[in-house]
Amino acid sequence: MTNTFYLDMDGVVADWDAGAARVLGRPLREKFVNGHYKNTDQEWLKLRNEHRMYRDLPLMPHALVLVDLARGYRDRLGWELRFLTAVPHNDDMPWVFYDKVLWAQERFPDIPVFFGPHSTDKHKHCGPGDILVDDRSDNCAAWTAAGGLAVHVKSHDLRDAIEQVRQDLARRQLSSHAVD
Repeated sequence: MTNTFYLDMDGVVADWDAGAARVLGRPLREKFVNGHYKNTDQEWLKLRNEHRMYRDLPLMPHALVLVDLARGYRDRLGWELRFLTAVPHNDDMPWVFYDKVLWAQERFPDIPVFFGPHSTDKHKHCGPGDILVDDRSDNCAAWTAAGGLAVHVKSHDLRDAIEQVRQDLARRQLSSHAVD
């Protein structure tokens, strides 16, 4: 059985917070609540009305480093590599599926996009030993409970997650060479 390495999109490779700040016409917020920005109902309405927001999100700082490491699982260990993303829980942004796929195809055409479809469904994609990199602690906890390894991106900063992935990949490569 082949394992799969899953990358969340928003908050991991796509900078959702910067995109939201652009749409809302305000600077990025410096304070996080449980690792995420909390938007008001009025802000969410404005975000929902910006139907194509997901298509135009910028890359997260250090995203290319993380994606290259994830490709190492695929290219050196024979794993599957996929984006695993979600749609807003109210299903009220009809372009989100299409725009997330367009976003990924433009930047990472070698990585297919899978949908939870909601964030709370991501753990259903987990097989034993699969890896998920995600910015939501509840997704990481559910993934681990389902038998996978979760790497939590904390406070909008990929550097710690990159180091965890780098160390895990190196360990797995050493183990696979020892078997050869």
